[in-house]
Amino acid sequence: MRGLALNFASTLQVGNSAGISKVGDNKQLLIAIVVCSYFFLLNVCITLLISEIAFSLPVT
Repeated sequence: MRGLALNFASTLQVGNSAGISKVGDNKQLLIAIVVCSYFFLLNVCITLLISEIAFSLPVT
């Protein structure tokens, strides 16, 4: 059974073919930080915009 699992695992490995570059751990971390920062700032901007609209409405 163990040999079968090893054979199955080896068939799932994909080589670095077709010119696809391997992304390093540091680059992955940088990309994750940039993406999270973008969505965080987008959330802040939308929240501020909604609060500006809400507070500018006349109270009846």
